[in-house]
Amino acid sequence: MRYLLAPLVAFLPIVGFLIGWSDDNRLLAAYFTPFVIFVCVPILDWVIGRDSVNPERSELVELTSDRFYRALTALCLPLYLATLLFGLWVLVTQTLSSVETIGWILSIGLIGGVVAINPAHELIHKSNSTEQTIGGLLLTTVCYGTFKVEHLAGHHVDVATPRDQSTAARGKAVYGFIAQSILNNPRRAIELEKRACIERGTRWRWYASESVGWSAVSLCWIVACAMAVGVFSTRTPWIGVGYFLAQALVAITLLEIINYIEHYGLSRRLENGDDDSPRYERVTHLHSWNSDFALTNALLFQLQRHSDHHAHSFRRYQALRHHPDSPQLPAGYSTMVLVALVPPLWFRVMDARIPKVMC
Repeated sequence: MRYLLAPLVAFLPIVGFLIGWSDDNRLLAAYFTPFVIFVCVPILDWVIGRDSVNPERSELVELTSDRFYRALTALCLPLYLATLLFGLWVLVTQTLSSVETIGWILSIGLIGGVVAINPAHELIHKSNSTEQTIGGLLLTTVCYGTFKVEHLAGHHVDVATPRDQSTAARGKAVYGFIAQSILNNPRRAIELEKRACIERGTRWRWYASESVGWSAVSLCWIVACAMAVGVFSTRTPWIGVGYFLAQALVAITLLEIINYIEHYGLSRRLENGDDDSPRYERVTHLHSWNSDFALTNALLFQLQRHSDHHAHSFRRYQALRHHPDSPQLPAGYSTMVLVALVPPLWFRVMDARIPKVMC
């Protein structure tokens, strides 16, 4: 039942709103969500401790087939849409200062990273078309539908190699990595689609492109936000456009910081293939950073068991395993995001932890 915490994160802005507005403290309401995520969760991670227990092999079939776990990830789509709408209502009906507005958009965007992108990442890996569609729709709520294409056909193939834009080399700071990843993601998604078309012997057409299709859905959400402003108030519809794009940028930035954390400094070795040509070794649980802090794993559908996810990308989150011999992060993602934002501290903490075989 601990995985119920993951979709419940969507209610943090509402809780902050109720607490702050009842005390006429809108600054508290605006920054309640980042306070919980980046102050309370890191503290609770250390208090609650680690969870390195793996499911027994005899439990895997029943665990994987249980629809309860699938329902939780699917539930995130209506929950995040409701969060988006609530955030817009607050923005256009309440009197907020500039500082409060920034905090409020930051809060909604952080929820987008946790309740939209994170379950989307789980869903797009599944063979079930319904789950893949829900995952794609979740990504469109943060204008990152191209992530679905690039992540599956690019990142999981090229991870821990120089070809992968989501693997940060040792010594690379997070800020340049974020900009590079966000700018390159749509271009790389289209390139991968074109390459797949060539391999199938067909032509790439923009109107049949999955990347273009998901981007069109994002445009529909933008229009919907602009129209919703007119329903809630008499303010300009452009507020809805700016709000949607701003929360999307926050969510995408959080995603790319976590990508940075998950693979920083790790690399696959070159070896000789069957035809004696050099190729990269097979992806294993040694090519991603692992973290076993119990609370953050519950909040993120076991995303921190990222080592096992890359070794078995179709394995469902409830069945992911902890590998003690994987590279280990010293803290959960909530803490490591803050560390990554201070590059000298990040390099000092992480560079010595990179396995020597990868240096």
